[in-house]
Amino acid sequence: MSGAGRARGARLALLGIAAISQRAYVTLWRQPVLIISTMLFPVVYLIVLGNALNRQLRAIPVAIVNESENALAAECVRGAMALESGRDLLRITPVADRDEALRGLRRGRFRAVWVLPFGLSRQGPTPSFVGDNTDRFSFDTVEGALREVWDTVSASSGPAGRLSVAPAVRLEAYPYLDYLTYLAPAVVCLAIFMGSMVSGGLQVIEDRMFGYHEGYLVTPISTGTLVAGHILAGSLVASLAGDIVLVAILVTTPMPTAGLAAVLACLLTVFLTSLAISSVWFLLFARARRASVLRGMFGIINALIFFPSGALYPIESYPRWLRAISDVDPLTYGLRALRDVLLRGAEPSACFAPWVFLASFTLVCGILTRVLFKREV
Repeated sequence: MSGAGRARGARLALLGIAAISQRAYVTLWRQPVLIISTMLFPVVYLIVLGNALNRQLRAIPVAIVNESENALAAECVRGAMALESGRDLLRITPVADRDEALRGLRRGRFRAVWVLPFGLSRQGPTPSFVGDNTDRFSFDTVEGALREVWDTVSASSGPAGRLSVAPAVRLEAYPYLDYLTYLAPAVVCLAIFMGSMVSGGLQVIEDRMFGYHEGYLVTPISTGTLVAGHILAGSLVASLAGDIVLVAILVTTPMPTAGLAAVLACLLTVFLTSLAISSVWFLLFARARRASVLRGMFGIINALIFFPSGALYPIESYPRWLRAISDVDPLTYGLRALRDVLLRGAEPSACFAPWVFLASFTLVCGILTRVLFKREV
């Protein structure tokens, strides 16, 4: 090939590269949501993850059962209250009955119970700490702080050096759980989130892109029926993904309690959580027309739904604005129900409140989607 031919070929290649680059650039520029989300993605991750992980623990709910009511017990209570008012580590609730406090612990109302027994003294009986060891973050921190309170109070009361001080009692409310077992319910919720994203938001956008919604227009179905059908289809796929992961976890992980009632409660929790998350995707993309919107928003939605749920760190330690997101996040309630049943051995009745929230959340999102969803040819 002559030099002129090679030069002409090189020019054509460069023109082709420039044309393709121009087309891609113009296409991208016409999708401002994708550009904006790309810029916001690292900022949102920095803000949410920075406040959801590796924070100083605070506001841990603890029940104090003061059975002794002597001067030493009063000093212990004052020391615990100092942890609440000073370090903001605890949220103390006085409980008169020990059994009532332990029931609250098993239902997730408290993270620990500190019992000041009858006849509390430096030589014994000593305070008993019963903690929720399914959450090692708060368990070790609170136990260490209350043990330090007892050491300080017992050392400052009575004649020093004449009598030895008995150590405080430390009890774990549940069988030992490693961190991987603790993360098992979070993995189930992550499978639900990913499954609903693929079968929920992406499916809605693709149906609109390929004209399937126009085909629905020739049938006598209503918009509400169309919305309900999409939400149910997405939830079935998401719940299937969550159920498969759940069964794999039950087979491979030594769960403390996995009876038939617990498994059935978990399956219902997975389905209701899938319904709620699928309704979120459909609500967010009810007007979207391009799959690039989903690609751009996925990371931000992931940061705003999965991480605030308490999957990786106790939600009590979140700042107020992040706790507000957690309070309306359906994954928070699905995760709470799974942990109560699988890790804490709670009765299925402990899931009633999360189930009601998830069903109500799905209904509200479905109504809003019905209003926003626009049927057009």
